[in-house]
Amino acid sequence: MVNEGKIKPSDMLFHLITGIQKWQNNFGVIPDELYKGMLMFIQLSSELNTDPPVDLYHLMQILHKPSQEWGISDLKNDYPEQAPLLDKFVGLVADTDEFLNRFISPQDAEQQHMYDILKYCRDESRSLQAEYTMIRSFLSDPEHAVIAARELSQFVDAFQDPDLVNLIRSCYQEVTKDLSNYRKCPHCGWTMEYRNDRWRCNKEDVCHLLVDMEVLEPFLFGKQRVFRLTPGIQRFVLLPGMSELRMAERLRKKGYEVDLYPNIDTFDLSVKQNGHEFFLDVKDFKDPQTLANYFNDQSASYLEKYLDQCFIVVPQYRDLLFRDYKKRSQMHLNDTAKQYIRIIMENEVDQRLQEVFF
Repeated sequence: MVNEGKIKPSDMLFHLITGIQKWQNNFGVIPDELYKGMLMFIQLSSELNTDPPVDLYHLMQILHKPSQEWGISDLKNDYPEQAPLLDKFVGLVADTDEFLNRFISPQDAEQQHMYDILKYCRDESRSLQAEYTMIRSFLSDPEHAVIAARELSQFVDAFQDPDLVNLIRSCYQEVTKDLSNYRKCPHCGWTMEYRNDRWRCNKEDVCHLLVDMEVLEPFLFGKQRVFRLTPGIQRFVLLPGMSELRMAERLRKKGYEVDLYPNIDTFDLSVKQNGHEFFLDVKDFKDPQTLANYFNDQSASYLEKYLDQCFIVVPQYRDLLFRDYKKRSQMHLNDTAKQYIRIIMENEVDQRLQEVFF
């Protein structure tokens, strides 16, 4: 039996999400995590929910609704109010991935392989700045979202360390047999899959709103073995990385000296002008409240690195998907975070750097 006095909404969400992940792989067996998550849900919602779930089927119906309708108080600090947990088209929604990355740590979530690369490169005995920048830049390029085995091998052959080579390869998965079922995303280059009467690019399908999807090209690799970025790397490395590379290129053309991922990813961009250095850090969360909560959960000692030397940059497409994204995220910052964090949209970068340097 779940101890009601110790239940946290974040623990409930973790058990529900990980339980559903396992259940989707084998519907014949109900995972213990899902059962425990359901008991937690029932107890947390018992006071406010007039129709608490009585079985798993009823719970699944509720989880298709926005979380603010679940009847659980204080859930908004852990999960977006407007987001359900499940969508009939994609299963677990993209917000669940962001939850795992915030509350569980990258090691156990979908971007774990990128975290492993970061940790490996940061090791004091190695300090592989050039290698890390090379890897992140490669994974952030749409041309490398889906590649032939030969091209992947050519890239990893540039690294002498076999452990690092294996970590890079783990960011990809083979899709040779399924390639005919996919189309090339005209925005990020990843695999689009036809589900429920339309082509979709990963769970959130951000790309669908950013480019013309009238004509989609098949992948033409002939008889070669083909690999794509894992779904987590596509979402948490490729998409924000495209914004990072785009900003770096634009700022260099304007005469700034730009370094990517300085101090092995302490920030995303270092921008220098006239002997002065300033930093940019790209944060790509679906919901503005999730972005705010990310900083609200950090200690003042962690946030101090942002004070007076860094802007938090949100990719421009987030404002298209969520109106007044910056205003909403700033509104949800707690008093401590507000002392350190300055959030701007991608299209504000040029103007704000002008204010910093000139």
